[in-house]
Amino acid sequence: MPIHDAHARVTPFELLLPEEGFPQKRFPLIREEAEGRGGSLDTPESFLLLSETAVALREIREEDDAPERVQQHGALLFQAFHFWEEGHPLLLLDTAVVRYLVGNGPEEGEWSPSLPGKAGYIQLPQHLVWALSAAGEPPESLDGIFWAAPDGENVTLLIVMGIRKDRPGLAVVPLPTLPLGAAAHWASMAARAEGEDFSSSLPGAEMEGLYAIESGGEAVKLAMRVFWYLDVFPGRAAEGVVLEAFEASGEGDVRGQGEAPVEATAAPDAPGGDAGPRPSRLPYRRVVLEEGS
Repeated sequence: MPIHDAHARVTPFELLLPEEGFPQKRFPLIREEAEGRGGSLDTPESFLLLSETAVALREIREEDDAPERVQQHGALLFQAFHFWEEGHPLLLLDTAVVRYLVGNGPEEGEWSPSLPGKAGYIQLPQHLVWALSAAGEPPESLDGIFWAAPDGENVTLLIVMGIRKDRPGLAVVPLPTLPLGAAAHWASMAARAEGEDFSSSLPGAEMEGLYAIESGGEAVKLAMRVFWYLDVFPGRAAEGVVLEAFEASGEGDVRGQGEAPVEATAAPDAPGGDAGPRPSRLPYRRVVLEEGS
């Protein structure tokens, strides 16, 4: 098994937290304010109008952040909130699954869209899919894609990239909220005007079997194909293990509101530290290839 398939890596949700207990301290207050004021938590725009959201944002961002960075932090906080409320659904895609989904998806009209939950995070195999960064900057490896669909009718995606051991932080690209009813169309559409979707021109890409995302449309297409795959082959999401044990008493506890403590299963032989990417403390499901696909 490639090292990037061995375990779920530390997630943007975990990297976002400024301190232990941040979700338990801040997220219920956001929910209470929304309920008390009759506000909505269904879209990033309505979520960011809440005063408790502004308080939480001040804790996770730098004081001198540029306006676009504040917007990115807001989009990430919106996803983190729903990810926490849903109980941290973390899906780790095997390399074979990504290779299958690059070339396969539903035909137009054959799939009635369904999501595996109201929110979650799709983690891609490390260094398999790349995206172009700002002009003059080197490409960034995609870590994964958040999704949030709290109203069950629309879905908001957030691309996460640039998580590396040699530097702090990450990069995110918010995508517009889209009607879920059109998911089958996005899963089957051609996203590029020229060339093959997901193809990469990076040096060595063909030899290593690497892929590229050149637009938000390709990220949407890949995410919708993941949802389609889980809907058509629901048994191919195997339960993972927690690779970094933590105490159920509260220290390091990242469970959602009302969620029972997770029984952590240590994996002493799993790569971590200098031997590989830092493992996540969250439980996860590994998405594997359906036999015969």
